[in-house]
Amino acid sequence: MLLDAAVLAIVVGLLAGGRLGRLADLDLRAPWVFLAAAAIQVGLMVAGARGWAQVAGVGQGLLVMSLALVLVGLWVNRRLPGVWVVAIGVFLNFLVIAANGGSMPVDRELAVRAGNTRLVEMLDSPAYVKHGVIGPGTRLRPLADVLPLPMLVPRPKFWSPGSVGDVFVTVGACWLTLAGMGAFGLGSGRSQSGRGTPLPNGTQR
Repeated sequence: MLLDAAVLAIVVGLLAGGRLGRLADLDLRAPWVFLAAAAIQVGLMVAGARGWAQVAGVGQGLLVMSLALVLVGLWVNRRLPGVWVVAIGVFLNFLVIAANGGSMPVDRELAVRAGNTRLVEMLDSPAYVKHGVIGPGTRLRPLADVLPLPMLVPRPKFWSPGSVGDVFVTVGACWLTLAGMGAFGLGSGRSQSGRGTPLPNGTQR
C-alpha cells in the first residue's frame, strides 16, 4: 500500500505543480537508520521465502528492533511535514508487534479472500516471522492487519490486509511527498536551521 500511495502521490504532486527534484531538498537526517531498518525487514522476508528456519529464533527480535530504529529516525526528522503522522502509524504497528512476540498478526482469511497467495504461503511457513496468523490469543487485534486496504499493484481483488498503523504511515508519507515537491503551494520541508535571516545589506543574523 505504501509504495502504491507514494507513486500516486508523486503523480498527483506533478499535476498540482510540484517538482520531483525538490524532494532532494528535504534534508533528511540519519538516512542510514531507515536503510538499516529496511534491510532488516527485507532480510526477514527473504529468509522466510527461502525457508531459512535458523533465522526464526532471532527474527522477531530483529523486527521489533527495526521498528525502533524507524521511530528514532522519525524523531530525528520530526521537523519535516507529515513525519509525526508517519510516527503515529509506526508506533501503532510497533505496539501490536511487540505485544504479540515480535510478529504482525494477520487475518489469514482476509489474505486468502484478497488473493494474496504469496502472503498466505509465507504465513504457513515456520521460517517466516515477520507476520503471524491471528488467533484466540492475539493481543491488540484491532491494530493488526485486519483491514482490506487498496492496492494499485494488480491483485485478484486489488486490495490486501493492512493495519490502522499502515493507514497513518501512508497518509503521512503522502503528505511528506507532496510538501517536498511543493505541490498545492505546500512548503518544501527544507530545514531553515542555521541559515539565518537575510538582512538588507546581504548579511545574515
